[in-house]
Amino acid sequence: MNLIANIAQTAAALLGIVVMLGVDITEHHNNGHSNSKYYNWLSKSGELLSPKRLLLLAVFIATFTTMAQDSWIVVMILAVTLFIQAFVLLSQRQWKLMLWNKCCRQLLATAIIITLIAIGAVAYTGSRMNMIFASRVTAMTAVMIVPITPLLTMLVAWLIGSGHGFSDQEPPMHQD
Repeated sequence: MNLIANIAQTAAALLGIVVMLGVDITEHHNNGHSNSKYYNWLSKSGELLSPKRLLLLAVFIATFTTMAQDSWIVVMILAVTLFIQAFVLLSQRQWKLMLWNKCCRQLLATAIIITLIAIGAVAYTGSRMNMIFASRVTAMTAVMIVPITPLLTMLVAWLIGSGHGFSDQEPPMHQD
């Protein structure tokens, strides 16, 4: 049962990562794909201490405290909390307004790939122990990434150079 609870928490955290990244990438786009403007918006809007992020932080802390207790019931409650929050955020207007232009798709895909590589690396090192421990470490890694999606968004934008080379318009066709 512990393994199922950890898999549910990992799946919930991955859904949460995708939803929160969608929200953050939308705001990054609204700030002209500029990390400095996005950071200013984050600090001025109070988004870093918004209820949705505080709930994610609470789930993150609870995940670490329940690891020692080995309580699959608490892990399932945390997974359900993550699922509910993800579905509430999906129903909100902000997610629906996300532009799926080339830049946003590249930011989201790159962030998801970085996240999966981090989770896979942790799962690989944890798999040398037992399966339940590896699944708990994987779930904790996924939950750990969810509250820091604004930082992940800025890192990915910096890595792929979205602040310098992306445009919402396609380059004009060159005619010979």
